[in-house]
Formats: sequence, C-alpha cells, structure tokens
Amino acid sequence: MRLVPDLSPVGWFLFGAMVLLIFTYLYFWWMVIKASAHKHVSREKVTNLKLAASLAHARGKGNTHRFLIQITTKGGALSVVQRGIDNVLAGVARYPVLQKVVWVEIITEDADEVAALQTRYRNAVIPVTPYLLPTDYRTPKDTRLKARALEYMVEQHRASPTDSYVVHYDEESVFTPDNLARLVHRLSRHPVGISEGIISYGLDWNETTLLNKAMESNRPFGCHECYSVMTSPPPMHLHGSNLVVRQDLENQIGWDIGNLDGSALIAEDLVFGLAAYLKFGKDVFGWHHTEMIEQPPFTLKAAYKQRERWVFGAMQALAHIRQQPDWMRLSRKDRWHINVIIRLRVLTYALGFPVSLLALGSNVVILLILATEAVREGTITVVAPELTVYGIITTIGLVLWMAGTQLGLFYNLRYTGMSRLQKLRDHILVLLVTPFAGVIDTAGPLVAVLKWLAGIREVAWKPTPKLAVDRKRQPKRVAAAEVAAGEKAA
Repeated sequence: MRLVPDLSPVGWFLFGAMVLLIFTYLYFWWMVIKASAHKHVSREKVTNLKLAASLAHARGKGNTHRFLIQITTKGGALSVVQRGIDNVLAGVARYPVLQKVVWVEIITEDADEVAALQTRYRNAVIPVTPYLLPTDYRTPKDTRLKARALEYMVEQHRASPTDSYVVHYDEESVFTPDNLARLVHRLSRHPVGISEGIISYGLDWNETTLLNKAMESNRPFGCHECYSVMTSPPPMHLHGSNLVVRQDLENQIGWDIGNLDGSALIAEDLVFGLAAYLKFGKDVFGWHHTEMIEQPPFTLKAAYKQRERWVFGAMQALAHIRQQPDWMRLSRKDRWHINVIIRLRVLTYALGFPVSLLALGSNVVILLILATEAVREGTITVVAPELTVYGIITTIGLVLWMAGTQLGLFYNLRYTGMSRLQKLRDHILVLLVTPFAGVIDTAGPLVAVLKWLAGIREVAWKPTPKLAVDRKRQPKRVAAAEVAAGEKAA
C-alpha cells in the first residue's frame, strides 16, 4: 500500500475535499448515535387517560398546556392545507381531551381560500380560524416574504395573548393523530420555551422522481444534528416547521427581522433562532421528540431552487445577525462558533458538487474506455486496483454517504403506507441513483456560494410547489385516512 498517492492536481483536490467530507459525515454519524441514544423520536404509546393526566400535571404546575396550530401559507395549495387541518381534527377525535387545549389558525394571502376554510370548518369541534394577510400590511422594519405573515400573526397574538404554545406548520405539514398526542403529552410533562422535532418527507412520496427521493433521504439523516443544535445552542440552523414556541416568548422576539441592505431575508427561521439566543440565551431551547411529516419537492428544478435558497439564506442570516446591536453581547466563543460552523456547513455542502461531479465523471470515463476496448478487442482487461490511501479514503466516504442516505430513506418510508416489498424496492433504487442525485443535490448550494462571492445579496424566492400533478393535470392530495394508514404501518 502506498501512503502517498500519485495524483494529478485535480486528484489532489478530490482527495482533500473527500477527507473534509469524510470528517463531516463522521460528525453526522456521531449525531445519529447521540440523538438515537436520547430517543429523539418518540414512539411512546399515549392514551386519552394518560394525556388527561399530563394536562392535569401541567395545570397543577402552572405550566403552559394549550396548543395553537398555526399554518402559514402563501395560497394556492388549499387541499394540502386542509390535509394538515384534517389530521389535527382526527387527532382530536381520537383523543377527546384535546378539544379543550388545541385550536388552529391559518394565515394566507388568498381571500378565496379564507372563505373556503371558513365554510369547510364552520362546525369543527375545535376553533379553526383563517386570517387574510392584508396586501398593504407593512412591518416597522420592512420585513418581507414568510416572516411578514408571521409578524402579522404575532401582532394578533399581542393584542389577544393566550398562555399557549404556537406550533408552526408549513402548508404541507402534518402531525399524525398519535404524534399530535405525543407532542401535547411531552410538552405538558417537560415544558420547553422553544423546541423542535425531526421532520420526515413521506407524504405524496410516489409523486416525486427517483432522484428527488434520493436527495430527500439526506434530510432526515442530517436532522439527527437538529437534536444537538436544540439541546446545545446556539442554533446553527432551525427549520420553520415543527418549531414550537411559547407564545409569550414569540411575542417578545417577534418575526420583524427586517432585511439585509434592502434585500429580503429568506431564512427567517435561522434569523429567529439566533435572535432568540441573543435575547434569552441557551436555556429556552430544547427538543420535543415528536416527528412531523412533510412532502418532497416533486421536480428536480424545485429541489435545486430549494437547496440554493437554503444556503443563500444561511449566508444572509449570518451577515444580518452580525449587524445587530446584541451581537457583541455574545461571548467571543459564541461569536466564533456561529461564524465558523455556519460557514463550514456552507463550504462542505458546496464542495459536494465538484467531488460528486468529478468522481462520477471519472467513473464514466473508465467505463467508456472498457466498453471501447471490449468492442475493439473483443475482451476486457481489468487490472486489480492498487491499494492506496486514496482508494481507502474514497471507499470510506462512499460507504458513509450511501449508508446515511439509506437511514434517511428508512425514516421517509415509515409513514408512506407502503408494503415491505415496496420499501425494499425503493431502498435498492435509491442506492443505485445516489451518486447521480449527489450532483443535483449540491449544485444549488455551489451556485448560491458563487452568487454570494460575486456580491449578490438577493435571490428570487418562490415557495416550493406543494401540489402533485398527475397526467390529467389534476391536483392530488393525501387524505387524513391515508396518513393514518401510514401511521399504523410505521
């Protein structure tokens, strides 16, 4: 075995990048071990009687024990929003004690959807209240996009405050009935000011492409780190759904995050998390152990744009938070930690593109050479590869990457309602396309970094489409009953 590989400059770049990515994946696998050891996803069996006891315990302690499900939507995905609400109602039906402590609010920019929601849920067993975001609404700091709608709801809650948790949903978010009960049970027994749980992406699973399935399977794997982020702040990232915030804290922090030199901030969740840390410190953060289900992007274009926004938003958030007056109140260690970790996350994500592309391209070239030889000579000469440090490193990296994708896929398939054979099929197919998916998965982040380095501070923002469209161009949605069937299978 040669310790020093004989490499070209491109080979040395690949080697160095692969070493960095291996350390990154080793870190994420350590996060898997850490989160799993603390049972980061609750599968606890909760009954209505047990839930009633937990709520009585919270009342006796004077703790918050009411839950406002707040769904934020731009409009245009009404059936998807209704799916989330229907599952809340299914949870209330299964656990009647929730009728006294759970209600739903929706903020949308579509007046027709407000009317439709009012009609559909007029006689619901819990209050379901849609709000229309006024077109002329402006915040004092000229906040835009999703944060503008969130700040509007904060203003409503400041005017009529309740002692409750605000459970943030995106328009496609779903808590199964059992998971809704687990959330209420957990926070009634173990109150936390600002908490999160894991998100998997199994809704409308078979409406997306195979490459999208592979890309989305990285997300639950990476979300093991979310447990560490929330239990050992400052938060280096935050997802805006499955985010549960005590209303009095949210009313103090607010979502009026402003903008970055006139450009709209697209990572409002990360900015909110860092603002909360600046204001209240680490003690308000925690983990509520409850899994939320969402859906993957349905097209490669949507997945690409989504990932570009993630990275661009992270860089915006870091630049923005460093301009805030409270930034210098943080310890030097915290400032260093936030600066370095966010930049390192962006770097490793963007580096994945050249590594994936060059590695995939080199293998294609080798296969073409072998194919040409087979046609010309009628035979193939395959020389056993020499054992080198480069070969060992790349093999380790490949195994860690593939295994992480397969673990994330396991989470995504839990609530799909698919048979074991169907799940096995998806595991095999995703394994085969993972190298190709890696190129697309990391292209958006690289473009975001290049734009940022070029001085661009604004990116086009459009919500990821939430409606799957079949060949007849009719929107498809998964009903609450189908989600419940997936829950039983999980």
